[in-house]
Formats: sequence, C-alpha cells, structure tokens
Amino acid sequence: MDQLPVADVEQLLAVVADCHSARTLPELGGLLTESLAAWLGFRSVAVLTGDTRPRLFQDSTAQASGIVAPAMEAYRERFHRLDPIAIAAAEAVLRGDPAPPLTLLDAAHLVDGDRRPFVDDFLRPHGIGAVMAKSWSSSEPGPQLGIAFFDPYEQAFGPREVALLGLLGPAIARIAAGLQDARPPWANLLTPRETEAVALLAEGLKDEQIARRMVVDIGTVKKHLAAARRKSGCPNRAALARAWAP
Repeated sequence: MDQLPVADVEQLLAVVADCHSARTLPELGGLLTESLAAWLGFRSVAVLTGDTRPRLFQDSTAQASGIVAPAMEAYRERFHRLDPIAIAAAEAVLRGDPAPPLTLLDAAHLVDGDRRPFVDDFLRPHGIGAVMAKSWSSSEPGPQLGIAFFDPYEQAFGPREVALLGLLGPAIARIAAGLQDARPPWANLLTPRETEAVALLAEGLKDEQIARRMVVDIGTVKKHLAAARRKSGCPNRAALARAWAP
C-alpha cells in the first residue's frame, strides 16, 4: 500500500490527539486502547511500557482490551519467555541492534518446536489467531513502548494495518517518553508489582479496587504500598500518589 486513505489518516490523528491528555503511562495505555477501538476499529490491543526492552514484556501496568485482556497476567508471568517477538527483542539488545521491525505472527505458521508451545498453550487457548506487534525507543536502555494488535482470525492483518501501526507508534512513543521522564527518580527502585500498585493509587483507586485490578488480596496491596513509601521517602499514601502523578 503506497499511501493510506485520507479517512484513515484523519482517524489516526484523532487517536494521537486523544492520547495527549494522558498524565501517566497506564492512563496512556488505557486511552490508546479505547481510542483505537473507537476511531479505527481495533478492539484487541495491548500497550506495554518499560525502561528496557526486556522489561517491556513484563510490564505490570500494561493495558489491554478485547480477547488479549484476560491473557495479560499469564503472558507477564510465563509466556513472555516463549514469545518469539520478545525473544527477538532480547536478542537484539544483546547484539546492540535497534528494536526489531514490525512483526506479524499467524498462529498457523508458528509450528516449529521452539514456537509451538506459545501457539498451543497461549495463543490458541485465548482465541488469538494473529498478532501484529512493534516496539519503539529512542535509546537502549531508555523508555520503551510496545503496541500489539490481536485478532481471532489468522492472516487478519495486511498492508493497511501495517501502515497504521507504523505511523502510530513513533507518535505514541514520544508521548510515552515524556511521561516516563516525568516519573520521580525513586521510581526505578520499585519492583514491577510495587510500580503497578503506586500507579493505580495515583489514579485514585482504593485498596479494594487495586487488589481486584492486580488480582491479589488487600494485604498484599498494603505491603506493596508500604514498600513504595519506604523507598520513596513519602510520609503517607497521599504524598506517594501526589509524587507519582504531580
């Protein structure tokens, strides 16, 4: 496809405009997933961020929609180690190469021994037939953004979808980099789960709501927030929330 129709370009610009109102990385992910569904019809999306490319695929605050949303916890805990896209990204880091190019995966074609478990144990049980994914970064290490589209049908993505994601990614990566840079210096001291708890607290969620989002008990939420307070030096939860999202 040499160029996108004007209507697609206008809708793509609307998606980017929606995302400029984000104040935190999780909020950016939520806005992007909602806007992609509303403007361009992509209803199964995952948005990941991280301070290095390998950690991108373990993002505890990743936002997801559609068929991939119920799969994100399992992906983060186990299946990122089997994901051909994540493996290629990690190998690129070791070689000192840029982020891998946009990747299209169709479940029917991932049949070799190394990739088969990712298909049989992750993609197909969650009704995923096709994946289109790309990561962006200005440097490594440095703020990383990953966007992935999913569809139940194999070979669902073609030149139009490739062009849309290729244009969208750099614009959203610039927004994400600004938000990542705005995080407090002590953010890098937190574990991924502590980061998730603090980010949700900063969004105004109560302990019970945070526990449901993180799929843990309230005691675990309190433990994560207490650890974050110690590492940040914040005297209380209100100060912690304000420091995370000034």
